[in-house]
Amino acid sequence: MIQLYAIDVQRLPDPKEEPGMLRYLHGERKIQTMKYLQTDDRKRSLGAGILLGEVLPRHGASPEEITRSPQGKPQAAGICFNLSHSGHLAICAVGHRPVGCDIEKIAPEPAKVGEHFFHPGEIALLNRCEKEMRGELFFRLWTIKESYLKMTGEGLRRPLNSFEILIDRQDVQVRRGEEILPCHIREYPVPGYRVSVCALEQSFAPNIVYINPS
Repeated sequence: MIQLYAIDVQRLPDPKEEPGMLRYLHGERKIQTMKYLQTDDRKRSLGAGILLGEVLPRHGASPEEITRSPQGKPQAAGICFNLSHSGHLAICAVGHRPVGCDIEKIAPEPAKVGEHFFHPGEIALLNRCEKEMRGELFFRLWTIKESYLKMTGEGLRRPLNSFEILIDRQDVQVRRGEEILPCHIREYPVPGYRVSVCALEQSFAPNIVYINPS
């Protein structure tokens, strides 16, 4: 079963002002976190590191054991996991088979991004959408596409317009050409955000588990 965890980074102190918070981080994340120039970026990186430290041991792994696949995707023995952060939230999806997750804070649709990078079917869907709803629809499509690419490990090496997200049916599906791809998608309701998880597993926990540093 896929589990999704989250942490509100707005509640965390800036590790530049409270360096003791770095005790929650492991390996290169300590260094990378302090390289960020903006407070919000440091807090998001801190939050993601705290998630790893709290979540992986619950599934029999350790953040100290994280390696990278040949494609550069972080991995740990025995489980699959993926991180994402946006705004004041960081999330971590965990399962036993490949999984990807993405979170985006809802904002106005970025100019020209959809028409330049989305599949023609998705562009048509956006064009049929009422103007005041386009931002939310854009980020819904974006998070699903990102979560799929993160699950496969392809990242943006695969063009976003090379596959289509089908949302006008009972279950959200991913189509490439005429083929429906073997994956399962779950969207989680979070006010002000779009959150999507894509996995090879079919079973998802019904709710997000929110983490506070122990």
